[in-house]
Amino acid sequence: SFPVHLCCIHNPFESAYFDFSVFSHAPRSSHRLCICSPSICLPMICAQLRPLTCAQLSVSRSAVLRSAVAVPIITRSKAVMASASKQPAYEAWVKGYKKDGKLILGDCPFCHRALLTLEEKKVPYTKDYIDLKAKPEWIFGINEKGSVPVIKDLSTEEWINDSALFVDTLEDKYPEPALGKDDSKPEVGGRILPVFKGYLQSTDEDAEEKKAALEEELGKLSEHLKANGPFLKGDNISTGDLALAPKLYHMKIALGELKGYRVPAQYGAVLEYLDRIQQRDSWKNTYYAPEIVVAGWKSH
Repeated sequence: SFPVHLCCIHNPFESAYFDFSVFSHAPRSSHRLCICSPSICLPMICAQLRPLTCAQLSVSRSAVLRSAVAVPIITRSKAVMASASKQPAYEAWVKGYKKDGKLILGDCPFCHRALLTLEEKKVPYTKDYIDLKAKPEWIFGINEKGSVPVIKDLSTEEWINDSALFVDTLEDKYPEPALGKDDSKPEVGGRILPVFKGYLQSTDEDAEEKKAALEEELGKLSEHLKANGPFLKGDNISTGDLALAPKLYHMKIALGELKGYRVPAQYGAVLEYLDRIQQRDSWKNTYYAPEIVVAGWKSH
């Protein structure tokens, strides 16, 4: 069995991909077939594939899920992320943000964690976007809540619908560089998301109480980084950093824009830590602009 990638070209800058599995006695390899009409039917696809394989076509589960429902045109990243010279190992479906009629990378910190982990481990992957305001039906067959990320292991055709489980899977499959599993991350910083969200959504009556809770967590994190930095577990970045940094980014941007809050100078070690991670290639390759973060929190 080997994959055949079908690319339906809608225009020179956009393409939608569908994976098919073709059964054959031929050695494992891959082919790409370009179909200029997006409305081409399955018999026509079979007819075009037959000269390549002389075999029976079997549509994979992912192709069925994506072709059986009406899905907006998918704009896929033009290069395989993390390593353009290798076949992708994973297909990552993450939150999208609609800009100028097209979906680009959205602001989900859990999706961000998964992508950062792929980047740090230099595992090749492709990246596709889900419009959470118009979720495709197929995603509910993978995750009943329709939440993201959902990530497909292209070697097994299995889906993973939890970011923590996904980073553990990567750690087992790609042990170098070692980042550690989810349960190995320090507890410090673990409450940043709920306490920052609490302050962001606070009222005049409880704003000071919520801000105090946030700054208590910032204080603990700052002291930990001063004693153990530059990262949570010392000199090397780990899975805890990749989980925490997106949440700190959201905190800094959302509270600054929507609450007028700036992290006090006494917690400067936290901002230095965030800046340190933002300088890494993994962050630059998974970046989404502050305006996207603000728009996301405004919708909550």
